[in-house]
Amino acid sequence: MKPESLAQLIASGNISTVEEEWMRLVEAPDTPLARLAVYQSVLAELCRVGETSKAEELAWTAVEMLAARYTPEEVLTVAGPFLLAVGESEELRVQIVGLYQSAYGDREGLDGLLAESGLGGGRPVRRALRTLEVCLALKEGDFLVARHEDEAARVDKIDASCWKYTITGRDGTEALGAVHLADRYQPAASTEFRVARHFSPDQLGKRLWDDPVPIVIDICRQYDDHIDSDKLETILVPGLLFESDWSKWWTRARTALRKCPNVKIKGRSPYELTYVETPAALEEEVLETFESLYDPLGQLELVNKYLRECKARGQQPSEPALRQCFVSFVERAKRLTEEGAVQAGLFWVIACRIGQAAGIETMPKEVTDLFSIATDLSAVFGQIEGEELLERACGILIQARPDDWQDHLAALLPTFPSAVCDRAARRLIEAGRGLADFEPIVQEIMASPLEHFEALLWLWGGPSQERHIPAPAPVTLLSRILRALDECRRSDSVPRETARKLGSRARAVLSARKYETFDRCLETLEAGMGSALRNQVRLLDNLGRVVQADLLSRLNRRFPPAEKGKRIQPWALDDVLYVTEAGLARKQDEIDHHVNVKMKENAEAIGRAASHGDLSENAEYKFALEERDLLRARLAQMNAEVAAARVFSPADVPTDHVGIGTKVIFRRTTDGEPYEVSFLGPWEADPDKAWFNYQAPLAQKVLGKRVGDVVEFDHTGAVGCYEIVALDNALAVDE
Repeated sequence: MKPESLAQLIASGNISTVEEEWMRLVEAPDTPLARLAVYQSVLAELCRVGETSKAEELAWTAVEMLAARYTPEEVLTVAGPFLLAVGESEELRVQIVGLYQSAYGDREGLDGLLAESGLGGGRPVRRALRTLEVCLALKEGDFLVARHEDEAARVDKIDASCWKYTITGRDGTEALGAVHLADRYQPAASTEFRVARHFSPDQLGKRLWDDPVPIVIDICRQYDDHIDSDKLETILVPGLLFESDWSKWWTRARTALRKCPNVKIKGRSPYELTYVETPAALEEEVLETFESLYDPLGQLELVNKYLRECKARGQQPSEPALRQCFVSFVERAKRLTEEGAVQAGLFWVIACRIGQAAGIETMPKEVTDLFSIATDLSAVFGQIEGEELLERACGILIQARPDDWQDHLAALLPTFPSAVCDRAARRLIEAGRGLADFEPIVQEIMASPLEHFEALLWLWGGPSQERHIPAPAPVTLLSRILRALDECRRSDSVPRETARKLGSRARAVLSARKYETFDRCLETLEAGMGSALRNQVRLLDNLGRVVQADLLSRLNRRFPPAEKGKRIQPWALDDVLYVTEAGLARKQDEIDHHVNVKMKENAEAIGRAASHGDLSENAEYKFALEERDLLRARLAQMNAEVAAARVFSPADVPTDHVGIGTKVIFRRTTDGEPYEVSFLGPWEADPDKAWFNYQAPLAQKVLGKRVGDVVEFDHTGAVGCYEIVALDNALAVDE
């Protein structure tokens, strides 16, 4: 029975059971002394509840029985802690004095040291035991370190007749009695940091580079087993390391410390170092934490971290521990499968990943069964996160559905992360799929850029098998990316975390290889398109300040802004938003609804949530506050747009060239196919009516053109070269 369990029995008053269990432990021949020592807490708990005499009796009996089986030196390792737990006990003191006499009877002046220590009486137990522990361990030439100061000393002479010690330290030589010596110092090895720094600094400097781990551990233990890298730097620099060498040394030391099981490293600059005297086995820590987690992805990351740690330490992972994790996932996956939960797929895929690490080569039959009968694979794959798991799931799909996996993988491809898109495309190409098969996939990606944002970035970055995959024009891809980011910025329905991830991914992809693809795209654009892109980029604060500034800088170099005094066309003005009176009215109605309905409902939701009390644990209250922040941000954005709005009327629409408010009639040059489109403000845009926002890339290609000019289109509904055959006033026509 563990000490904690015995303490609970004591608290409930069941002393007789505690006594029985205590005797069972002491009498058991296979009970290690180290294990018995921790039961001093049971004695302390008995004293705390007023059962001091019972504690003394149990301690005395245990020491007496152990003395019959072990040497006096061995019994002292238990007797000392027992005496400390009980406190003042004359019988125990006498008993332990006898053990010291039996163990060290041949030592000169032992009786004098026992008397000086006060173990038999006259001094506190802790101080007496400490005096004996220190003094009996010392011999001339040994080293000491101070208990509470940054100081070291060497024992030059021991006079056992009166137990006087002559020591040499930082302040010179002095003589100390046994008790005072033990109060101030404790024995230390010649390699201990404080000893080496004082008595052999040259050797210490070399050891710092050759084997830094023991030195860092010494320093860590000096500071109650915890120190950070900043404090460590102040200790070592400049006395033992030059300031210029610190970074290099710390990188080297940190790498070595990560392989030491006794040292835990957390955080970043400053790193936190913690020393653990007896670390739990790595797999024990993993299993204990694994059981406390419920999130499957968190459990998988824990296993992956364990595998990385084993590799760093140069040790083999524990197959039994990994198999235990594997079995846990299999059991949960079976339960979810029986319940018909789509999340079962995630658990099966993770089980396969952990099973592989555990050396289990055979995939559970239930995995392929699930993937072979699933009627909605998109829902199954929608629960699976991360490139590694999705790639593994694709492999399972191929194995589970040998006849039709290609169709399913093609349908799933637009939903994958960029890297998985590329590997899925490669699988399809190797299976014989070609350009015609990828055409609908690319069209689906282009039609819903926000929904398939990762796949869109894959097309922008360039598929590795690009000769087999239709390639939309770079400017079209760029336009879709920017449009998706703008939609993400404007929409209240996109979760904040999702918006953050999309912005982060866009920044990484657009800036890849020093903006190589972006610069190449700019080379293909006309000036009007460049101006439109500049307007789009300026609005996209979710690109981040650095990437946004870099994109604008490149746009400005390729398409220099109009000089002062030069007439700027209305559609190129960055600080003006042209709208119709009806469009402005609709926007005002939207703002009114936002303020009087959405924000009012949110205020009521905050009030209801707050009435539930305990706001620190109130998820409903936190969600309502987050929604309030989003609503406020959206309102500020709409107000800024209205402030920039300028109403234009039918009289403002130009008749000699394409401008804001113009209806344009085209005819395709190859076959005479007609095409009509009108360019209006962003609040009037309606693709079903062929009304386009004049700020859109399509509009920027046409604005300023005249009758007879030819424009090339590449978008849904219009592909090819089109000649402008007539211009009309879209506002007058609409009226």
